[in-house]
This record gives sequence, C-alpha cells and structure tokens, in this order.
Amino acid sequence: MKSNSMTLLLLTLLVAVLLVFAPAEQTLGQALKLVYFHVTLSYAGLFAFYGAGLLGLVYLIRPKTVIGLWSRELGSAALLVWAVSVLLSLVSMQVVWGGMFWLEPLTIAAITVLFLAGGKELIVRGTGLRFTAIANAVFAAALYIIRNNLERVMHPENPIAHADNLWLKIFPLLLLLVTVAFVSEYTRGRVEKAIHINSKYV
Repeated sequence: MKSNSMTLLLLTLLVAVLLVFAPAEQTLGQALKLVYFHVTLSYAGLFAFYGAGLLGLVYLIRPKTVIGLWSRELGSAALLVWAVSVLLSLVSMQVVWGGMFWLEPLTIAAITVLFLAGGKELIVRGTGLRFTAIANAVFAAALYIIRNNLERVMHPENPIAHADNLWLKIFPLLLLLVTVAFVSEYTRGRVEKAIHINSKYV
C-alpha cells in the first residue's frame, strides 16, 4: 500500500510539473492550461469507462474475481475523473469563452454522462461483481453511442493536431499518458485493498 501511495504522489507531482511547463498559446495564453487538463481528464475518464466496460465483458465470459474487481473499481474511478473533468469544463468555459453555455451539445452530454454514471454507481453499490460487470458493459456501450452522435458547435474537433508547434502537439499526449497511469495505479490500489479485505474472511 505504501508503494502505491508513493507512486500516486510521484504521478501527481509529474502532472503538476507538466502543467507548469505547459506551452501557452497566442490567443488563450496561460488559460490554455485549464483546457489541457480538462480535455486530458475527459479522455482519461472515457478510457476508464470503456476499460471498465470491456473488463466487465471479459468477466462475464471468464468470471475471475480479480477481473470483476478491476471492472468495478475502474468504473468507480472513471466517475471521479469525469466529475472533476466536468467541473473543470465549466471553469474553462467561463475563463475561455467568457460565459456559461449550458445548451452547448458537448456540455449537455458531459453533464448527462455524469448523472448517468453516478446513478449507475448507486445502483450497483452492494451488488455482486456480475451485476456490476453487466452495468459497466451496458454503460460503456451507451457512452460510445452518445459520443458518436454528438453535434459539435463551439468545441473544435482537434485544433492541436493542426498546430505548428511540435511541443504543442506532444505535450497533451504526455499529460494524458501520465493521467491514465495515475488512474490505473489508483485502481490497482483499490483492487488490492478489496482482495486483502476479502482474504480476511476466506
């Protein structure tokens, strides 16, 4: 457990360092760092939701406890990451766009996913791994459908991909990799804790 906490601390510091040295942009300036972190958390949350869903499917095919625990804990971690992402998106909206655009399609979708994910976690709480695995798989499929049927109004598709600055292209990927590593390590710690608790009663 101590090694897990140390790894999480180091990854947190690495995220902080990356954000400190994040490249600015001519129009947005330092406010771009808010956008970097918001987008990074959004993708990390998406990957975690999809990962929980895929692991849920694997568990249904091959019901090994550790796989079910990974699906359960990763789904729970995804909700936390997504919640912070939504909060940061609202802050970024105010800072970058100068107001709150509640009817913007991606904003509506992000908040909807937050409530759906929160509801899912409340429903599966205290249930078995099989039910949680099914819920995570269904949620991941629903999320995929939602994401692929969204209309973009104010959010650009991928402006960084067209940037002339190479560091501006590489930095978001580095930040995402470190953030995904943090989510994975956090989930691993939760899984190990669950296994340790269950082993006391075996």
